[in-house]
Amino acid sequence: MTPADLIERWADLALARHSMSGMDRRRLEAQAPVDVFACVFWPRGRSGLLVEGDGHVADLAERVPRCRGVRVVLEEHGGSSQPERTKLAIVLEEERLREIFAVLSADLVNAIVTEPSSAVALRRCIDRLCMWRGLFDRIAPEGLSEERQRGLFGELIVLDHLFLVAGNLLDGVAAWIGSDSAHQDFRRGGLAIEVKTSLAKRHTKIMISNEKQLDERLHDTLVLASIRLDESEPHGLSLPDLVAQLRLRLAGDEPATRLFDERLLLANYLDVHAPLYEVRRYRVTSTQWFRVEGQFPRLTEVNLPAGVGDIHYSIIADDLGAWEMDEETVHDMAGGGA
Repeated sequence: MTPADLIERWADLALARHSMSGMDRRRLEAQAPVDVFACVFWPRGRSGLLVEGDGHVADLAERVPRCRGVRVVLEEHGGSSQPERTKLAIVLEEERLREIFAVLSADLVNAIVTEPSSAVALRRCIDRLCMWRGLFDRIAPEGLSEERQRGLFGELIVLDHLFLVAGNLLDGVAAWIGSDSAHQDFRRGGLAIEVKTSLAKRHTKIMISNEKQLDERLHDTLVLASIRLDESEPHGLSLPDLVAQLRLRLAGDEPATRLFDERLLLANYLDVHAPLYEVRRYRVTSTQWFRVEGQFPRLTEVNLPAGVGDIHYSIIADDLGAWEMDEETVHDMAGGGA
């Protein structure tokens, strides 16, 4: 099931309107352990999903999340002489979020169709909605900012060149944790890597967003990667191009592909926004690696004055030569060396 499939079904249901109230619905994925329908809810013509399963699922009602622009309604029917049924309606309330809602809905359908039972499928649906609650709060309908596009591009370059070159692909994708609110972008064993991406120019500034990003005390080794991009290259690579290349690389490993797509979601990357990102094409002009230790110029909790917090500062990449590492050494640390 794809977002485009659902948008098409909602459009068909809206055109074939049968009632002034209630809903029109069309079954999806007949082999699922629950009944799943694409719906249009009347009289306002709201698009949505209906998920129905047998029985009562303990503690489900307490876990139903509130999502911005989406209404989630849980109903339970039956009992005594009639079989119990649990119904979960997920309804779009803000039309400007339609494309993102289609991604959410397709993700829910794909997540529950392979579950072994109705109860497990319903719990899985609530789990995914809880994950999406945070995403709906963060993801803008217009997609990623230019700065965040560059930042994600740089992270994917490091993932591609450092963690997917050898060994288990799933382990390589699992090393990418920056999208999961970690202070660094990658972690494998005792190695942590923070990636900073900028447009190529002299005296490149590396922007640091908090006092924990360059604090090496929780790691055996902390490496700062500085990726410089040229955006003027007409034949460069767009962010969607790079995402497609990585999906092709992972295509033979379903768990790795699934985890990669989940990490993209956590990084606020949605395929429906891909056309917005195609206009910017990048070429990597240089990649530098710096070991963060000793007198490396940085602010951490150790050297911050009392009462100072929520800091943002910059360091100059060209002044970090004393801490520069060669790429082969970093590859060996990451487990990707020959």
